[in-house]
Amino acid sequence: MDYDKTSIAATYDAARSLPAEALTRWLDLVAAHAPRRMELIIDVGCGTGRFTQPLAERFPAHVIGLDPSESMLASARKKPTAGRVEFRQAPAECLPLPNGSVDLVFMSMMLHHLDDRAAAARECRRVLRDGGRVFIRNTTRDSIYPHVRFFPGFQAIVDSQLPSRDEIVATFASAGLRLLADEVVEIQAATGWREFSDKIALRADSFIIRLPQVEFDAGMTSLREHASRAGDEPVMQQVHSFVFGQ
Repeated sequence: MDYDKTSIAATYDAARSLPAEALTRWLDLVAAHAPRRMELIIDVGCGTGRFTQPLAERFPAHVIGLDPSESMLASARKKPTAGRVEFRQAPAECLPLPNGSVDLVFMSMMLHHLDDRAAAARECRRVLRDGGRVFIRNTTRDSIYPHVRFFPGFQAIVDSQLPSRDEIVATFASAGLRLLADEVVEIQAATGWREFSDKIALRADSFIIRLPQVEFDAGMTSLREHASRAGDEPVMQQVHSFVFGQ
């Protein structure tokens, strides 16, 4: 999807923000697998930079956020950042960095946007320093989505656009990267169904925005009705994490 042809950049942070506990959990997972040497981190497909600054705050490294979308980067650049953060426009298939220069490649919820996942995996391997790591967080075809029951067409998009867990492993293995760890992480997507429905209503999800308006409206009606009954019950979502190394 070409984000510059949508209005997603304007609502992305409000719709896709993570509760503080969920963000901390992801940073803890990164830290558990990070190499000892951490001079340069790249946040590939950084979007509005929702992980870029937190990575700089957690690790003593220079962090470069990379994304092909100018509108998403414009939103990222408006945020207050430390001096160790910068943003550049670039696709994952052609990273603007020298061979063996990166300690950690971080990729969040972006594999399904790639035209050539194999090329992106090869680029990760090329820029990775000896002992470096690639950390990926992404939903897969194997994930369970809390809102799929309200939007019947959502699952078909998932099946056609998202890779499976095994496909991701095979893609990065073909690039010369070894799987070091993977797990399904259940995170809190929202503190309650009302908050979750408000986020979905912003249509900042690249799959939700593809649904026909009639289906979206009907789904939102059902989702709002469920939210009125469920109240403050936390909404959980499954996201897969992968760690690769040489």
